[in-house]
Amino acid sequence: MLQKLWYDQPVRTQLIVVVAMINLVAALIAGAVSILNTRTATKVEMEASLEVAERFVDVTLRDLAAQGKLEALDEELPPQLKHLRHVRIMFMSKSGQLAIISPKGEASGIDGSQAPTWFVALVHPEVAQRTVRLLPNGVHPVIILGEPADEINEAWQDFSSLALIWLAINAIVLVILYIVLGRVLDPLASLSKGMYQLEGGEYGARLPSSKLKELAVITDRFNMLANALEVARKENASLYRQLINVQEAERREIANELHDEAGPCLFGIAANASSIQTTAGQLSGDRATRITNRAGEILSIAERLKAMNRALLKKLRPGPLGQVKLGDLIVELTAGLQSRHPDTQIQTTVGSIAKSYGESVDLAIYRCIQEAITNAIRHGHADKVHVDLEQQRLANDRGHHNQIRLMVTDDGKGIAPTASKGFGLTTMTERVRSVGGQCMIESGPSDGTTVRVEIPIKQKNEKGVPERAPESVR
Repeated sequence: MLQKLWYDQPVRTQLIVVVAMINLVAALIAGAVSILNTRTATKVEMEASLEVAERFVDVTLRDLAAQGKLEALDEELPPQLKHLRHVRIMFMSKSGQLAIISPKGEASGIDGSQAPTWFVALVHPEVAQRTVRLLPNGVHPVIILGEPADEINEAWQDFSSLALIWLAINAIVLVILYIVLGRVLDPLASLSKGMYQLEGGEYGARLPSSKLKELAVITDRFNMLANALEVARKENASLYRQLINVQEAERREIANELHDEAGPCLFGIAANASSIQTTAGQLSGDRATRITNRAGEILSIAERLKAMNRALLKKLRPGPLGQVKLGDLIVELTAGLQSRHPDTQIQTTVGSIAKSYGESVDLAIYRCIQEAITNAIRHGHADKVHVDLEQQRLANDRGHHNQIRLMVTDDGKGIAPTASKGFGLTTMTERVRSVGGQCMIESGPSDGTTVRVEIPIKQKNEKGVPERAPESVR
């Protein structure tokens, strides 16, 4: 989980986190060394202060003994010892209680009001204790304790100041690093965007050359790749257009052959069979009956062949394009597919469209619907297919323009993400691109398939005749 979260972050964020972690580890090591040094320095300071205080107290006691003032230690010692630092001096009073001489009026223990408890616990050394007596069996011993509170507070002030300076410098470094990495890695973001454009078919995408030597090589190679793909894309588009033209020409030729040759031949066969049946009906006997039956079978086969011939003609050449309304051709197409596939429900909605948009556009729309429904039934095993065709008026920065929007949806098993486009879908996409439109296919396993086709409408059709006003076909 953490690994996935880490690799989901941008490279800039990963680098900043790594630098911050390195700085944090370095700060922890530096802090540990600083605390160790502070603890050692405090211990040395305490030992030195105890040594000085012990000598000073011994001298003071000897001086008071020489003056015969030992009985008045309560009054004589405090004024002389109250200025000693880093130590706490106490002596046993006449009543048998410890009295604090220095610092006067303060409670025993460490004043941790400035330094936090955790810092005091880390740097506080073991508190040493020394006892000074005037005589080996003398009374009123003076007890000297180490008092590191001042030293610890001073160390904490230095430590906290350095920590604040480190935090400020580290924050500034990370901000500068964030900005610098953004500038350095910006070509990579542009490269990612360019790759996404290439994946979407925008082969005209180009990247500005980077000032960094390594990234400049990458951007130059990308631009060369994009240029090669654009050239290959244009060549493929030209080949697809030629293939489509050849395909339509072959279909037109086959349709003409079926109409001009097969049609009259079937008509002649049916006419001769009908004549034979009529002649045989004028005869009598078993032979006449058999001849009549055989002629009837020939007529039945001829009718089936004529029906198949008409279906092939409609499939190969959808009627006289430009003369029959496009909406009527679409309705007739979907009705024919519905009759041939009664198990699939095909719904057709044709909105306000013109009678014709030119032969190439009309044929592109017709073939897209034909291919989409055929794929939905044959490969998607769809139970329902809906065809929606309309003309739209859209607004953009350049003003208003019209376009034809076709959407074919089905509830079939869809197309697997790893499946490649077949020849039919590829030809359909290229056919739409050849008339300046775009074709999008959205599908997923068990989610059905949606084919979206958008074709901009030119002001005049291919023959230079202005388009007719849209009419509604339902």
